[in-house]
Amino acid sequence: MHAAGLLHRDQIKPEKSYSAIEHEALQAVFQVNALGPALVLRHFLPLLDARGAMAVLSAKVGSIGDNRLGGWYAYRASKAALNMLIKTAAIELARTRPQSRLLSLHPGTVVSGLSQPFRGATGARPADVAAAELLSLIDQLTPADSGHFFAYNAERLPW
Repeated sequence: MHAAGLLHRDQIKPEKSYSAIEHEALQAVFQVNALGPALVLRHFLPLLDARGAMAVLSAKVGSIGDNRLGGWYAYRASKAALNMLIKTAAIELARTRPQSRLLSLHPGTVVSGLSQPFRGATGARPADVAAAELLSLIDQLTPADSGHFFAYNAERLPW
């Protein structure tokens, strides 16, 4: 499971308006949330067992179809890009490893430095609980689920 993610740090904060989009922040968030995972896919997928699975942590806010609030431009867009990378790579992977699984997973709100500054953090689940749920979900999903986006509770999320 690839679990890198950047929402905020030092001078990077989630944008509340398009007027707050900044080149450096956008570039840093995309580097961690989309470009890094793309390179991990490039190097890891050739090593994946024919019946293996690889999952990446995405975020529900990366769903274009579920975006009702706006804002958080860099994070939303980078996680949407990650989802597209997974969808595209899963199509290619199915040609040579049809029994494998490549998945985008939303872990929900987890007790972490990423979620701590935000409102939803009060309902966050401990990291060990979230990890166990995600590992169980990966075990339940089939090759037909490869290239799709799921929440920790097995709900299929819209792109």
